[in-house]
Amino acid sequence: MKMLVLEDNEDRIKVFKEALIKHDVDYTDSSKEAIELLKKNPYVTIFLDHDLGGKEMVMSGENTGYEVAKFLSEHKSLMPKQVIIHSLNGVGSSNMKRALPNALVVPGIWLKLKEMV
Repeated sequence: MKMLVLEDNEDRIKVFKEALIKHDVDYTDSSKEAIELLKKNPYVTIFLDHDLGGKEMVMSGENTGYEVAKFLSEHKSLMPKQVIIHSLNGVGSSNMKRALPNALVVPGIWLKLKEMV
């Protein structure tokens, strides 16, 4: 199963890698790279963080998960079967959810994954 993880925190990436070891997963910490990967690969699941670049509680805009959510909302043919928003930024998560109404919002999903590993 092909997956994409948008995350910039190394500790969280490590948890994703351990939990998803049996899957084909691409990792990126850049919204622009995530969009390029979405154009090239058919993903079944993507995990979207909102705040990137080591910043926290930022407004939705350039180089945030919202940029990826907005792109997907405008390019429905590239939409994965499952989108999981895992950001702790409540406002950013809400903005992404408005762009992607069918997405699941699971703040801190890496904590749940860590328990499974």
